[in-house]
Amino acid sequence: MHMCGIAGITGVCDPKVLASFQTALNHRGPDEQGTLCNSMVGLSSNRLAIIDLATGKQPIWNEDHTCAIVFNGEIYNYRELRNDLAARHQFSTSSDTEVILHLYEEKGTKAPLFLRGDFAFCIWDSRDNSCFLSRDPLGVKPLFHALTASGNLVFSSEMSALIAHLEITPEIDLDAVAEYLTYLYVAAPRTLLRNVRKLQPGESLLWKGGSVKVWKYWEIPDVEPAVHPDSGLRDRVLGLIRTAVSRRLIADVPVGAFLSGGLDSSLIVALASEQSRGMHTFSIGFAEPDYDELRYARIISKRFQTTHHELMIKPDAEDLIERVISATDEPIADSSAIPTFLVAREARKSVKVALSGIGADELFFGYPRYLGAKLSEILPSSLSSSVSALSTLWSSRPAARDLGGWIERFGRGLNLGMQKRYGLWTSFLDGTGRAELIPRASKADPSETQLAAFFANPKGSALDRIFRVDVTRYLASDLLQLCDNMSMANSLEIRVPFCDSDLVREMAKLPAARRFPGFRLKPLLKDIARDYLPPEILRRKKQGFMIPIGRWFRTELSSYLEDQLHDSRIPEFIERQSVRRLLKEHVSGKANHANLLWALLLLTRWIQKSRVTVAAFR
Repeated sequence: MHMCGIAGITGVCDPKVLASFQTALNHRGPDEQGTLCNSMVGLSSNRLAIIDLATGKQPIWNEDHTCAIVFNGEIYNYRELRNDLAARHQFSTSSDTEVILHLYEEKGTKAPLFLRGDFAFCIWDSRDNSCFLSRDPLGVKPLFHALTASGNLVFSSEMSALIAHLEITPEIDLDAVAEYLTYLYVAAPRTLLRNVRKLQPGESLLWKGGSVKVWKYWEIPDVEPAVHPDSGLRDRVLGLIRTAVSRRLIADVPVGAFLSGGLDSSLIVALASEQSRGMHTFSIGFAEPDYDELRYARIISKRFQTTHHELMIKPDAEDLIERVISATDEPIADSSAIPTFLVAREARKSVKVALSGIGADELFFGYPRYLGAKLSEILPSSLSSSVSALSTLWSSRPAARDLGGWIERFGRGLNLGMQKRYGLWTSFLDGTGRAELIPRASKADPSETQLAAFFANPKGSALDRIFRVDVTRYLASDLLQLCDNMSMANSLEIRVPFCDSDLVREMAKLPAARRFPGFRLKPLLKDIARDYLPPEILRRKKQGFMIPIGRWFRTELSSYLEDQLHDSRIPEFIERQSVRRLLKEHVSGKANHANLLWALLLLTRWIQKSRVTVAAFR
């Protein structure tokens, strides 16, 4: 198992190009570097060694040196696969990487179907001069790709390595910018650059002779209403979660866990502690009491006797913000990047691997929008204006969460169909705002076509469709990609038990009505956790890994923000007058534009530090 940075290019290999890849990805794998460079292909690997510390150096060849692989991730069923393959193949390492390679020799491009794990890999096959890329079903590991002008394939774990390649022109996609400012991330396969793509979760790519074929090898299963009886459901799901946690404890180095004191991370620590007593746990605290969760984390740490570490965040944060921006590969304007970066940095002092509770909110319906979707099916649209008016009862004072904005959007959504409703609830910029801020982009919702395909699926309820959208788009292209960026910037591997493909497959088959009966969020997971966690954890309101960025932008970081978003720094395709208005309204307390301002800050600084130039926008 290897958390790595992988990259490569087809065609005559230039050692300087591979050296640039390795420099760009060194933070992803500081333990070991390896290359393959010949007249047909160049492959690069930066390795963070987790298993098979002695013999797992990449690239790895097959027996007759006709196929080679570079791999980022971990295959949890590699021992079972190896036991079968060993009868027909000679292994030179103990790594899961070599298992994938020999499996490919037998199964070809269908090999990913047999893997249980989190992975992104490339296999070069000299028998037909082809290059095969694949990404895991949930999109835990990222993989970007592009074609050069000469038709060669370039790929990398991070987009920054592709931008550094001189044959790739970093041309901004204004519609992707519109999607980014609307949803705070860009969903796969699109990126912010017109000529760079990222593989979607459960997707493979085959390059041969300058042509590319891309296909989905794994999809979230459709709902099967009668797949299981209700009796035994709790125990069955608990078994799947326990297996997912157990798989992710496999390592030849210590494994720790992020611990917020919320339901998801607490249950993971509880189950992991069955096998790993005294494991290291890591928590972040804030001076602002309505964001601080340390007391809950301490309860769980004491209960399961973990070796606990705490870090308090303070907003003397210009240097911190710049470090987070530097760690960001493709901009994702989720301000939880800041605490994620810090807790990853703290964890790396003690461990190489940490567990995270990412994915539980999607699987078990933990977001307020799921409750909103249920209520919106009951409430008449005639109440739209009355509900929206309730938002005025909540101010946008510096310490407040934007509850008023949530209520206002919920009310407006009552007049819309479920697809439009979902778009409204999860967006931070409407059509009018897009036209004002990025007038040269398309006026339509840049994600409308992709969303329409999900909501057109006749199987299941509206909630089932929202679940599929969230897992495929938000989970993969926001939460998992952001976590990868922040953890890998600190050379830390994150493992996510709730993103286990076996668990997701079984949850997807269960109708939303059985996973989310009534109007209490995460009822099934809370029922499972009741034998492990104390009542004060089970009764907690959902908090999320949030920070008081809105307050910081109005107080301690206001001068920094205004300087970074000055007219002279803003990209030319952004309307400067609109940015000035957003700043003025936010700092004065008239409105809460924290998310949009964070998005603009990230975008502006990303363009400044990358090879993207103003000329590329014309």
